[in-house]
Amino acid sequence: MSKVQQYEESIHNPLFSRIGRRIVLIMIIISGVITLFTTLLQLYWDYDKEFNDVEQRHYEIQNVHAGLLSASLWSFDMVLLQERLDGLVNLPKIDFLEVRSDDYVFNAGRKVKERAIGSRFPLIYQNPLDDTSQTIGTIYVESDAGQIYQQLIRQFLITLTMNAIKTTLVCTIILMVFHTSVNRRIFEIAKYLRNYNPRHPAEPLALAHSDWAMESEDELDWLGDETNRITTSVTTLYRNIKREQERFIDFTHVSSDWLWETDHLGRLTFCSEAMLNALNLNENHKPLLSELEAFSHANQLKRYLLKKQDFSRCEECITLNSMALYFHFQAIALYEEDQFVGFRGTALNITDLKRTQVELQTLNQNLEHQVALRTLDLKQSMEQLQQTQEHLVESEKLAALGGLVAGVAHEVNTPLGIAVTASSIIRDATRQLNQAFSDQSLTSTQFAQLMQQMTDSSEMLENNLHRAAKLVRDFKQTAVDQISESRSEFNVKQVLSALIASLHPETRKVPVTPLLEGDERLEMNSLPGVLTQIVSNLILNSVNHAFAEQAQPSIVIRLDQQDENIILHYSDNGCGVDESLHQKIFEPFFTSKRGKGGSGLGLNLAFNLIKQKLKGDLHLASAPGEGVQFTITLPKELPLNIAQE
Repeated sequence: MSKVQQYEESIHNPLFSRIGRRIVLIMIIISGVITLFTTLLQLYWDYDKEFNDVEQRHYEIQNVHAGLLSASLWSFDMVLLQERLDGLVNLPKIDFLEVRSDDYVFNAGRKVKERAIGSRFPLIYQNPLDDTSQTIGTIYVESDAGQIYQQLIRQFLITLTMNAIKTTLVCTIILMVFHTSVNRRIFEIAKYLRNYNPRHPAEPLALAHSDWAMESEDELDWLGDETNRITTSVTTLYRNIKREQERFIDFTHVSSDWLWETDHLGRLTFCSEAMLNALNLNENHKPLLSELEAFSHANQLKRYLLKKQDFSRCEECITLNSMALYFHFQAIALYEEDQFVGFRGTALNITDLKRTQVELQTLNQNLEHQVALRTLDLKQSMEQLQQTQEHLVESEKLAALGGLVAGVAHEVNTPLGIAVTASSIIRDATRQLNQAFSDQSLTSTQFAQLMQQMTDSSEMLENNLHRAAKLVRDFKQTAVDQISESRSEFNVKQVLSALIASLHPETRKVPVTPLLEGDERLEMNSLPGVLTQIVSNLILNSVNHAFAEQAQPSIVIRLDQQDENIILHYSDNGCGVDESLHQKIFEPFFTSKRGKGGSGLGLNLAFNLIKQKLKGDLHLASAPGEGVQFTITLPKELPLNIAQE
């Protein structure tokens, strides 16, 4: 198919759009990769959740229901024992239960043939009279993992199919919209330019417009307008070139520069009118160029003429009418069938150029002024670079806070999950207690056991809720501090303790627990948010860079007071820093993990905050394999004029 046919087809058929097809292909690939990744991630989460539920259900039977089964087995109430087994097998994720005691075997449910998850626990009876315990049998719990796998695979395939259908539909719509709003108009512009002829210009380009697919005066309308401007300019340029060509022909005849031509003997066969007048030559006279009186001292030109080769940059001084004029000669050697037939060349009057050299010396005197202007431009560029660096630093601070939010949210899930389990146990025990009371079968032993379960579960619920509340309180305090730069009176150790607690999701990855030492009564009147940002960056720098080869990592932060200053000693036992890099690590964008998530702004941010915000001092001591020791000296009372900046 020819290009013309391709143009015509592309205007009417969106499938002929190479750009549209490439965009759709890229979108399909990106969407497919993202869909596959998110689906696999969801599959992993569902897999982990399902098997955690199985483990939790086995744990619940061991710690909640095993006691009830032991009591029934001890009292030889086999009917109640079987009823309880039949009830437990109806719980989610429980497929088979079996109780063995000597020669007695009780079971409920269907035994799993393949991919079974089984747990066996002892049945221990606790005598309420003398508080003795005795193992009277075992209970075997079995769950079917095959059903979980089938459910996960089915959910995976359904998700992939739905996303494939959605992606195909969206890409088709996008291709149609792209063809209507972009591709058709691009080819209209290409078709118009292909048929454009500056000799016979056509009517201005008018692009089709659809209100539903495009806005008025969009980028392609601008392109169409610019196309019309360019074609108009090209038409005008063509006409101007035509006029300039005619003008150049006229100027050639009246030019003050010389045009000349010789034959193979060196005789002048042609010279411009200006050359004829300057040398007082007759148009019909054809003298040898080298024998003209004006060229008697043009020795370099004569040597070039004898070589019968192209030459240029031949500068000669010729005296005409008692005036010394400088000319620049250049010529092309003409050959026909390897036979030299003459020269065709020019002679440019460069007398004015010589005079310009004198003017150039004058211009050099203004060089100092030009340097000053360039220095001013450089200063402005440095200011813009500084502003860009500040924006990047702010972005780094926000990114760190975002990571802190995600980590604490994950950390809070653990105590809340335990609290939910405890509340479930309390609910089940209350239901059993009410049921036994209604049936008038409540015994003192059963009542004591249920009340003990409710008491233990209440304590577990209260402890974990307090733990979650403390995590949220520490996170709120740290988050407010890190985004606030307001001045306040604060307890240094309390603020840093809250910070360390909020950083636990990051420090446990190593794992390492920062140790905070020092007087608990130390107070500062300064910017707590800036201080927590500094310590946070130091801890995260150690977590990310220091402990790759350390089996027992440690971070120690010690607080001291010296006169009117607070001294913060920060140290770790990581890989250390070579002495040649002690200054470089505080430079912006310097990182040893380029391309692995490192931005190179952490220590630079801490250095700038210490120096500029808190008016303190920072000292580094480190050697390879000996960890790092940062000594931070901060004024206990930040000056008021500094805090207000």
